[in-house]
Amino acid sequence: MSNALPAIEVKNLTISYGPVPALLDVTLKIDSGQLVGIIGPNGSGKSTLIKSLLGFVKADFGEVLLFGEDAEKAKGRVAYVPQRGSVDWDFPITVREVALMGRFGKQPWWKELSKEDYEKADHALEQVRMADFRDRQIGQLSGGQQQRVFMARAIAQGGDILLLDEPFAGVDAATEKAILDVLESTREMGRTLVVVHHDLATAAEYFDSLVLLKQRLFAYGTPEQVLHPELLSEVYEGKLRIFANLQSGKTQGGAG
Repeated sequence: MSNALPAIEVKNLTISYGPVPALLDVTLKIDSGQLVGIIGPNGSGKSTLIKSLLGFVKADFGEVLLFGEDAEKAKGRVAYVPQRGSVDWDFPITVREVALMGRFGKQPWWKELSKEDYEKADHALEQVRMADFRDRQIGQLSGGQQQRVFMARAIAQGGDILLLDEPFAGVDAATEKAILDVLESTREMGRTLVVVHHDLATAAEYFDSLVLLKQRLFAYGTPEQVLHPELLSEVYEGKLRIFANLQSGKTQGGAG
């Protein structure tokens, strides 16, 4: 594999659900070792883009390449952290067992997990500061702790690309800081992270680059380039409160 290949390359991607396009002619490249946020209003195609990177949806037109390979063929190199609302928290499974789920794809179905698999799962729990909770049933955790456990599962999987769907939603400030620390340390290990994010006020602080979507790609670049008041106003169609800090040159906003 050449190091020159981007981790993610999306070419003229169009995906429709019925007659309405969820994504329209989206083209972008994401290099390895980047922490990238995807922003945009509700229904703008953020989740569809994530699903296309996972190989879960087929394109009407265009293609998705991961390290130069079709997304369908490169599935083993991608790990996914879902939204908390999509998980059955009453399921009788422990924190350690969730982390071990990240190792199942590394073994044939008829083989038991190895000592190395357990070590990788335990190390992932240590990385997200959840090792002390490893025997706890997942429904007994706080929302932020649950999010960190599923991040451990993704880390244990060992994927080169981690996709996260709103990991900061509904967590307290301490957990938000802990999650950000994990994202940054994971990036420093050379992995590529793509994060669906809804809070424009923190987007500039958290990410190297931002993707601004509303069916089509409106902007992709540094936070300073993307978080431009006129651009945000166009995409969010006035449903945005924009607070420009003229001294720092940063733009803050929230949907409302």
